[in-house]
Amino acid sequence: MKTSRRLLLVFALAFLWSAAAAAQVKPLSTAVIKSSTNMCLKGKTCHRDQAGVWVPPTKIAILAVSLAEQTDIDVYMDMEVSTRPKMYMCAGNDSNGCIARAKYSGPGLFSYGSTQGSTYLGSNITTTYIPFPAGYGIVVDKGTPIYVHLDARNDSLIDVVIDQDAWLYYVPVP
Repeated sequence: MKTSRRLLLVFALAFLWSAAAAAQVKPLSTAVIKSSTNMCLKGKTCHRDQAGVWVPPTKIAILAVSLAEQTDIDVYMDMEVSTRPKMYMCAGNDSNGCIARAKYSGPGLFSYGSTQGSTYLGSNITTTYIPFPAGYGIVVDKGTPIYVHLDARNDSLIDVVIDQDAWLYYVPVP
């Protein structure tokens, strides 16, 4: 009898604990900023400030950022998420509005002297996920544009449009 009472008590406590934990979950909002270099010709560097933009409808605190880095061609990508109107404006003590930055390279192009076709060594399908410490977030005022800036070098054998997504996980703040 004692064992069944203890087991019942354990199940009851587990149920109450999970219900209390679920009650503590707060809604988290997501904004996806779509950005693009537009057409980037083979062998060229394509820089585009304000390649994507999102304007928060309320004052927010960004809790985490996810930058999708996906390419199966030979490309170098530098992307920045900030409230600054141009890329490369974040530096030292002057970093207000600087949210995230990532750089990556796609697979290398193996050159074997052909004038058509290509062989790529490896691939790059990764994501940079940047969570901020618990209780902290980057605060952005209502109506302040958040930009994605792109700087890409297309070393592939084809002209491409390079699209990049930035996912912002945020909560409204008073």
